[in-house]
Amino acid sequence: MEFPWILEHTKEVTDLQWLMVTGIGFLLVAWLVLAKVWPGMIRPHLVERHQGIIQAAEQVESTLRETKELRDDYRSRLEGIEHETKRRLEEAVHEAEALREQILAEAAANAKAIVSRGEEEVSRERAKAMVLLRRQFVEGVIGAAQYAASRSLGAPQHKRLIEEFTKELGARS
Repeated sequence: MEFPWILEHTKEVTDLQWLMVTGIGFLLVAWLVLAKVWPGMIRPHLVERHQGIIQAAEQVESTLRETKELRDDYRSRLEGIEHETKRRLEEAVHEAEALREQILAEAAANAKAIVSRGEEEVSRERAKAMVLLRRQFVEGVIGAAQYAASRSLGAPQHKRLIEEFTKELGARS
């Protein structure tokens, strides 16, 4: 079996020499890349890229922090609005209940006043009716007395009876 990687070089140079020269050349190229190319051309780009990544991460964290603060602020405002709404509703309910009680009290007072005026009016009408009834009764009694007296009494007796009757009636009222 033949070695798959055949080192191709001139016959005057041995494999070991060729390998050493190639190794030294590789090391020189590696040193040249690491010492000259890497710091001047590649490293600044990597550093810049690394700083960009750090800035982007900080910006993302800052944005997340601001978003969380805004969300918390929004929640607290919503809770405040909810509490304010509940408080105002309770105040409105209490105000409505107080107004209802006031309206009912005023209605009861008005009804009481109307009933009282009605009772007073009925009482006045009753008193008027009683006065009218008394007058009619007295007139009837006087008429009956005059009739009876004119039939059975003389004028002087009749006059004396009327005077006594009016005195008695005046004393009773």
